Amino acid sequence: MRLLFVSSTTVGGSGRSQRELAAQLVDAGHQVTFLVDDETPSRLRRWAYEQLSDLAVRVGDRPGGRVVRALERLPGRQTGTLTLDGVVHVTTPVPQNALTQVIDDLRPHVVVGNSLERLSWRRIRAAAAERGLPTVLYIREEDSLGHLVRGEEPDAVVANAEALRAAVERRGFACLVVPSVIDVERTRATSTRQTVLAINPVESRGGKIVWQVAAALSDIPFVVQESWPLQRTELLSVEQHVRLQPNVEFRRAAPPGPELYADARVLMVPYRVNNRPRVIAEAQANGIPIIAADLPALREAVGDGGLLVDLDDIDGWCTAIRSVYEDDELYEHLTSSAAEHGRRPALDPATVARTFAEVVNDVIERGP
Repeated sequence: MRLLFVSSTTVGGSGRSQRELAAQLVDAGHQVTFLVDDETPSRLRRWAYEQLSDLAVRVGDRPGGRVVRALERLPGRQTGTLTLDGVVHVTTPVPQNALTQVIDDLRPHVVVGNSLERLSWRRIRAAAAERGLPTVLYIREEDSLGHLVRGEEPDAVVANAEALRAAVERRGFACLVVPSVIDVERTRATSTRQTVLAINPVESRGGKIVWQVAAALSDIPFVVQESWPLQRTELLSVEQHVRLQPNVEFRRAAPPGPELYADARVLMVPYRVNNRPRVIAEAQANGIPIIAADLPALREAVGDGGLLVDLDDIDGWCTAIRSVYEDDELYEHLTSSAAEHGRRPALDPATVARTFAEVVNDVIERGP
């Protein structure tokens, strides 16, 4: 099969999971190409596209609307290339504007949408339909549920968490759970088990909770790890917190490796989004327990290998973290359970990729 993945991001867990799925599919004999927004500065093209898109909505079908829509499709048609983790990506700040040319050049059998902005999915779905290509929507984030509207339905939907699958089916669509492919060997480590590790200190990932808990537990060392590159205002805020909280170390984003979990005793996941982050599986593969917000997708990801806390219960977070430092019997139980949960067959990369390929093959055979 020839698969074209289209995405609005290459960073964070979504970007890595896309590439690791692609590696498994290539090993199985399939051809995979990426068309992505690699989020490099392209201020003029991004600004032009945003202005024209806004104008197209306001003009609608009034005189001049056709001209505006034609102009809207120009920014981003010229592409570049980028190699990440050995995978070549076709790059543009506006993937939907380059899609038709990429389709005509590569002639894929299917288009897979993954971590896309709302407008991007609408345009991608329409362009694929015009060329008789089936589409698959891979839902990794709650935001992608908004793509499931009448007239823009994919030919198949998969989700990386049971909680997301249930949300898809409540919207009237069939959906299969296909967990993210996670190569835990890249982050395999023998940890010194000293610090509380919190990854991605932004508001949607519970950044404020991390700072509050770290301030309340000033005798416990915390590591705050950047995931995707922070915006300037976010970075300044993090640096200010670190100056005021000497028990917190901030580490900038780096390629994934054993250093990520080398000194973690526990992974703190106070996420406000009901997603299934890959960092939980990575930590558990190293026998590192999780303390996570009690949300359905996080509950599913943690299993028996950690503790759950009401999201805004700061005292609950402090009590749970203190317990993994002071209760040796509890900690031994959690480390054992985390390692066992991290080895479950459902996360085997080859098995996950095979399931995904079966879904795609069925879609291709049925047609759009």
